[in-house]
Amino acid sequence: MTKDVTEALAELDRRIRRLEEKKEHRRRSLNLRQAAEFLNRSDEWLRRQHAMGRGPIRHRRGKRNWEYTIDNLETYALSDGEA
Repeated sequence: MTKDVTEALAELDRRIRRLEEKKEHRRRSLNLRQAAEFLNRSDEWLRRQHAMGRGPIRHRRGKRNWEYTIDNLETYALSDGEA
């Protein structure tokens, strides 16, 4: 292969990896209902935990919704809800 073709293939490979990483990141976040299910709790239980200043770490998604990462939910579950 020529040098130009090799460089083009390397650039395409980098782009594919970035896209896969972004896709994986999106897949690893859950909404409130999914997070409650992940923790084997109800939506209302999770809402109440946050109202009392407890619960797993969450991040705002838009104006009204929250998202939870799998990593934060696992950490919270392993800490017996003391995170």
